[in-house]
Amino acid sequence: MRFTAIDIETTGLGPEKSKIIEIGAAKYEDGVQKEVFSTLVNPQIAGIPPRITELTGITDEMVKDAPCEADAMGSLLRFLEGETVLLGHNIPFDFSFLKVAAERLNVTFSYQGLDTLVIARQCHPELSSKTLAAMCVAYGIANEHAHRACEDACAAAQLYFLMEQRFGETQRELFVPKELCYKPKKTEPVTKRQCSYLQGIIAMHGLDLTPDYTTLTKSEASRLIDNLLAKYGRTV
Repeated sequence: MRFTAIDIETTGLGPEKSKIIEIGAAKYEDGVQKEVFSTLVNPQIAGIPPRITELTGITDEMVKDAPCEADAMGSLLRFLEGETVLLGHNIPFDFSFLKVAAERLNVTFSYQGLDTLVIARQCHPELSSKTLAAMCVAYGIANEHAHRACEDACAAAQLYFLMEQRFGETQRELFVPKELCYKPKKTEPVTKRQCSYLQGIIAMHGLDLTPDYTTLTKSEASRLIDNLLAKYGRTV
């Protein structure tokens, strides 16, 4: 079996409204880890929500000089070249963000998936929680840096191998990759007026912020403007 375990950290739950701040991936073949990919991502927003920093430990300072989404996705796509299967704990969540990011680059992003959350729910109805953290405890998997992308990706891979050893023969269908699907919602591009207003706010306050106006959507620009106005006040 060959697959790439993958995990992302984000600023929120919706791929059209939130941004990726970290990507981690590890290639496995016949149970052996072959190669690892890890990068922080500059979300180019007014600030990472405090609750996300509290959960992940990722701060604005840490992502300040990190690659933007387009560059990070380019690196990930090169890493994934030739791969067909992605594995993760609740892999549809990660796939949805990556799919939306890829579409912003006009790049096809199509893979099959293995979801350790689905497997855990089917194989362990007796457990009250099937989060990755809970499953790591149940299977004795050490994950000292939970909620960091690469560490969670590798933990999910270890969980998969252990569940496959235990349930692979009796519930083989659970361990067969299935097509991943997500249809991104249609978005409108940022308007010239929004670009001008954003540039005015950034210049007036001397902010170290460089939005990618080629990929910024109208709704993203609106949220960014609102956040900046709330934090720094209006322009003259």
